[in-house]
Amino acid sequence: MLSYAIFTVLVLAISATPVVYKDCGSVKGSINSIDVSSCATEPCQFRRGTNISVTINFKANEAVTGATTVVHGIIAGVRVPFPVPSDACKNMACPIASGASVSYTNVVFVQPVYPEIQLVVQWEVKDQAGNDLVCFVIPVQITS
Repeated sequence: MLSYAIFTVLVLAISATPVVYKDCGSVKGSINSIDVSSCATEPCQFRRGTNISVTINFKANEAVTGATTVVHGIIAGVRVPFPVPSDACKNMACPIASGASVSYTNVVFVQPVYPEIQLVVQWEVKDQAGNDLVCFVIPVQITS
């Protein structure tokens, strides 16, 4: 029983490890923290055929009535879109008041056909006018 409790605590600690990220242009929001599952080390290890959970805690610097999610993999300088549902209001409460603290959570499926490659993932949540509420990049290694 004790070993199960220790294992559970370790799994929760690993899955809740804050990610080292680079802000890439958060204009209308300020990032407080980012958590990405399977990201205990750098680069983050995204295993093919699994779901990766992303949680962004941020402060909105403006009122938001609608928002979209845009995710790209950057491979050798080329931006490749990742298929994610675009309506960010399904991943956080909308509308958002200026100054409000927001928690956004989304899940991405790492397709089994993705090649084993190192890349940079750019994640953006844009407001109703297309301005970045939050934008960050993290290094990722896709593995089997």
